[in-house]
Amino acid sequence: MDVIQLFVSTFYLYLLIGTVFAVFFVWRGAALLDDTAHELSWKMRALLFPGSMLLWPVLLRKWILTARNTVTKDHP
Repeated sequence: MDVIQLFVSTFYLYLLIGTVFAVFFVWRGAALLDDTAHELSWKMRALLFPGSMLLWPVLLRKWILTARNTVTKDHP
């Protein structure tokens, strides 16, 4: 029973982190990764939310790498 409770608690923590990440990603991060995301409507952003909530580790890595490359290009 303890293993199952640990698994469920880990899953809830993953979803909690994903939800917080998705709010910030849909608000700011998507536009950083894709130039056309600046013009997205709220409906399209709502469609991006569940996917970014579940795939947050992959998107966080891409967001960090893109931000790092952008800073490197701006400052020689």
